[in-house]
Amino acid sequence: MKRFSLFFVFLTVILVGCESYLDEVPKDRLSDELFYQSKSDAQSAINAIYAPLLEAGLFGETYYAELESMSDYATGRGSYIPVGQYQGLDPTNANRTAGFWSRFYRSINFSNIALEKIPSMDILENDKQELLAEAKFMRAFCYYHLVVNFGDVPLYLGSEEATEDALPRSPVDKVYEAIISDLQDAEAVLPSTEAQFGHPSKWSAKSLLALIYLTNENWALAKAKAGEVIDSGMYSLVDVEVADDFNALYGAGANGSSEEIFYIKYNNQVGTGWPFFMLWDKTIYAPFGAFVLYSTTDYPFISEWDDNDLRKQFNIFSEYVNRNTGEIETLPASTPVLCSKYRDPAAPGNRSFSNDLPFMKYSDILLLYAEAASQESNGPTSTAIEYLNMIKRRAYGYPASSVSAVDYPSTGWTESSFLDAVLKERGYEQYMEGKRWLDLKRLGIVEEVILNAKGFNVLDTHLLWPIPEQEIQTNPLINQENQNPGY
Repeated sequence: MKRFSLFFVFLTVILVGCESYLDEVPKDRLSDELFYQSKSDAQSAINAIYAPLLEAGLFGETYYAELESMSDYATGRGSYIPVGQYQGLDPTNANRTAGFWSRFYRSINFSNIALEKIPSMDILENDKQELLAEAKFMRAFCYYHLVVNFGDVPLYLGSEEATEDALPRSPVDKVYEAIISDLQDAEAVLPSTEAQFGHPSKWSAKSLLALIYLTNENWALAKAKAGEVIDSGMYSLVDVEVADDFNALYGAGANGSSEEIFYIKYNNQVGTGWPFFMLWDKTIYAPFGAFVLYSTTDYPFISEWDDNDLRKQFNIFSEYVNRNTGEIETLPASTPVLCSKYRDPAAPGNRSFSNDLPFMKYSDILLLYAEAASQESNGPTSTAIEYLNMIKRRAYGYPASSVSAVDYPSTGWTESSFLDAVLKERGYEQYMEGKRWLDLKRLGIVEEVILNAKGFNVLDTHLLWPIPEQEIQTNPLINQENQNPGY
């Protein structure tokens, strides 16, 4: 059984915000005088940060569906058609993105409450500092997702209990400054080994810092932070000899592999619906599936993917074994290629899959280092080439650290050609992990890649989601003139 503390998240939320039905105790008095006392109270305050992220409609469901519908390897059916065809956000999808905004800010508020209440609690100083560091990591984590999707956003670094003042949108660079500050504090204090799976370690903080530096094109710092994670010796690539070995990374029973740096954790009680969005309900991979997202062999990403690559064999399928008849069947022409990356044959419900979602894993860090090192040096270093080869070797069933027949060449690279190779391997490694669209945006190649892959023109208005209408109506410092272009 998976070992992590998020089973208690929803109880935590009740504890943080409850009022007695028998005694009319003011909410603030309950929080200040009765709740924030013991270490378990402090831990509950931290656990509450995760609750909005695990709610239906965020990680593993509509959040990833919005992102992946816009990638070059997938598109959406039904209500996701406007997204996948770059028509802008209709009211349904605008409401979804408004929900993402709300949930991330609720997590941020819980982080801020913990950061204000825990310092005065009578608990061991080491415990106190680690919990505060976790709150800062999670606040940075949430602001990262807000800034890459919405651009300028209000930067609340105090809780609603401390201030009811509204804030205007802060420029992107100021948001990143706050993220970096939080992560620097977190990496200095978080333990080397996470207390429980699903909570961050110092290497989680360093990994997210590396991603932030890469996003901001600070190649030297991105390379240095990724190098610290690699050199720590805490992680290694999971060995793969046959395609099904990838279940050790993505399967329902995967937990705490040698590659796991920071994952969003689920089980059948607090489950995800992400596999439901991609699977066909008759397969042996799971009993439920709505195939909301699908791919076609017309997409270059899919058609150019080598059939000998075990990631392709594991991640996608066009034929399947019917779980009821045992017969091999072919997917319909309307959804010819589906994703089989997240498999839970025993899932009890369509939103009860126990597959964890990898936000940061070791292969991501190897590829991040390779990109940063090449960008810094105007071409790949030998170490960058070796890290890229480690990823490819594993993908074809070879030992990651030994020269193989599928290795990329050691010479003949340009900065551009190496970046293309890294982006390709990153796409195969991170297929349906909610990262591809963000990579294309980060590299400034969305327009050309999508036009080539899908034949659609991507406009500037598609690059950011709209500031929610409720925010415009209730925040006096944000009005329609402050809205993102095109909305």
